[in-house]
Amino acid sequence: MKKYLFEEIPLAVPSDRAEMKSVFSKMLDDSSQSVISFINPEIFLAQEKNPLLHEYFRSAKYNFIDGINLLYAINKKLGTSYSAADRYSGTDFFDYLPNDRKVGVYLYGSKIENLEDAKLRIESSHPNVKIIEWTFGYTKFDGDYLIEKINAAKPDILIVCKGCPLQEQWIWENRQKLNAKIIFGNGGAVDFWSGNTKRAPEFMIRLGLEWLFRLFASFSFKRVARQMKLVKFLVKYKRGEYDVREEV
Repeated sequence: MKKYLFEEIPLAVPSDRAEMKSVFSKMLDDSSQSVISFINPEIFLAQEKNPLLHEYFRSAKYNFIDGINLLYAINKKLGTSYSAADRYSGTDFFDYLPNDRKVGVYLYGSKIENLEDAKLRIESSHPNVKIIEWTFGYTKFDGDYLIEKINAAKPDILIVCKGCPLQEQWIWENRQKLNAKIIFGNGGAVDFWSGNTKRAPEFMIRLGLEWLFRLFASFSFKRVARQMKLVKFLVKYKRGEYDVREEV
C-alpha cells in the first residue's frame, strides 16, 4: 500500500481490493481503535478551513481516497499513473471486509426507513456482515446515552452517516468513549445501501464520474455551489501547487 502526505494529510492507496481486505482484517484484529476516512476533494477543502476537521484527517489511521481528482493531483506532482480503479469509495465499504469472518456493524445516521432497508440489503448481499443495531440520524440523546447504547451492542465497526463535518466532529469528540474497533463517517451511504437513492451506472463509477451523476440525479443550486468550490482544487492541482510527497 502506497502512502502519501498531501498538504500534511496522510492518504492511503491500496494496490488492489485484496490488499484493502487485508488492511481491514488487520484493523479488526488490532487491540487499538482505528479511526479512518474516505476522503474526496470537497472534504479536503473543508478541512483546510476547519481546525477540528484538519486534526481528524491528519490523525486518522487511514484516509482512503474517494475522489478521482485527489489521485490526479498525486499523478501531476509525482508522475504516478493512478486511475479511477485506484479510488476506494465509502459506498463500496462492505466489499472491503474479509469474507472469512463475521463482522458486527452499528449504523448511526439517515432516516428510519432507509436504515431498515439498508440492513436487509446489506445482510442479503454480504452474509459475513450483521447490522447488529442502528440509530436514526435525527435522534437527540442527552449525555452519554447514545455512547452507552452503541457500546452495549458491541459492534466491531461503527459507521456514522450524518454528513461532513457533523459526523467527524461527533466521532472526534466521542472516540475515546467508544469501544468499536473501526470508526468512520460515511455521509449519505445509508441512502445508497437502502436502494432508495439510485447510484450511478457502473461505467460512470469506473470512469470516476459518479459525482456528475449525483449532480444531475439530485439537482439543486446548493449541490451546484458545492461543485463550484472544487474549481479552486482543480486549478491548484493543475498548476502542481499542492505539496505532495510519498511517505517512506
